[in-house]
Amino acid sequence: MEKGTVDTQVGAKGSKIGEWTQVEPITATGAMRVVGQGRGVVVDARPQVRRHQGSLPGAVVVEPGEVSRVFGGTSTGWVHHDSEIAVVSVRSEAPRIAAEIADMGYRNVHYVDGGYTAMNRVAQRDSR
Repeated sequence: MEKGTVDTQVGAKGSKIGEWTQVEPITATGAMRVVGQGRGVVVDARPQVRRHQGSLPGAVVVEPGEVSRVFGGTSTGWVHHDSEIAVVSVRSEAPRIAAEIADMGYRNVHYVDGGYTAMNRVAQRDSR
């Protein structure tokens, strides 16, 4: 493939640009709705230091450097390849981590627009 071309024959509802599949964002409200309906999971891939801000209810916690170990292989046993996956991480890393998961064959991967702050705001609003 020539430099600068886009390979659109990659799964994960995205196109492969350079090294990673491009994934789309999802709103915090959309992510909470998917999880609440049992159709997906939130993956909290913030570094441990950042997670001291607090945890997200029901989120699966994964260290950023452990993503390939946790999601690699043919089956994780806890999340199906067709499940919705919403990634929360530090702003600069969330799209890359979501793309890394998508590149392992997961088809419905997004990163949460607004990250932890947005998810926490929606969780607090919904708990009232």
